[in-house]
Amino acid sequence: MAKIKELEKKYKGEWLAIEVVKEKGGEPIEGKLILHSKDREKIWEKIRLSKEKEIYVTFAGPPLKKGYAAAFYENK
Repeated sequence: MAKIKELEKKYKGEWLAIEVVKEKGGEPIEGKLILHSKDREKIWEKIRLSKEKEIYVTFAGPPLKKGYAAAFYENK
């Protein structure tokens, strides 16, 4: 388990899929790294099949280019 800010620093410039374990004010702050990759499609393909309850996907790097977004995926 790690703070999301720490994971973003460690994997700068990559997409991260994180199982959220702690939130504050509705924002994820801690979690377990499931997958990291420079390829956004690889992340979405893998988490689509995941059985984790709440997965936070984010880009750890410079601001996203126009047309990209970070999102939550919840598999209930």
